[in-house]
Amino acid sequence: MNKNAFRQLSYGVYVISTWDNGRPTGCTANSAMQITSEPATIAVSINHDNYTNQCIQDSGRFAISILGENSEASTIGIFGFKSGREHNKFDEVESVVKGYMPVIADACGYITCEVIDKMETSTHTVFLGKVLDADVLKDDDPMTYAYYHNVIKGKSPKNAPTYIAE
Repeated sequence: MNKNAFRQLSYGVYVISTWDNGRPTGCTANSAMQITSEPATIAVSINHDNYTNQCIQDSGRFAISILGENSEASTIGIFGFKSGREHNKFDEVESVVKGYMPVIADACGYITCEVIDKMETSTHTVFLGKVLDADVLKDDDPMTYAYYHNVIKGKSPKNAPTYIAE
């Protein structure tokens, strides 16, 4: 099986964030999708080993910062290659609170959700969220995962659903 075929699926690049006892935390993700428009429902997939997974379960809420092609590329690494257990990632990026959730300030848009259900896989939790708030923050094309790999030359962290060992 050629797992590189999975990279032909259309993905975005996002920071999924939540609260950790009043402190913002989050991780880079590429698996977020709209499930329904009415009621507005979103799904995100977060690795069991990511600290963000436990924090979403504890808080019952999450935000999706939709990164744009002009978003600061270092944001992806900050949220993708460090653990929120040891680092306050939000100290390294500008953020705002939208819909009572921490959001990356230079994202092109955001969506905030309340967890309404979840599904466990062997490695990830898929959280279903009822959309509470959403808005466009700036005029920018959303970053695709293909753009991240082909233009930025980014790598996938080991916990990413699309990680392929070299």
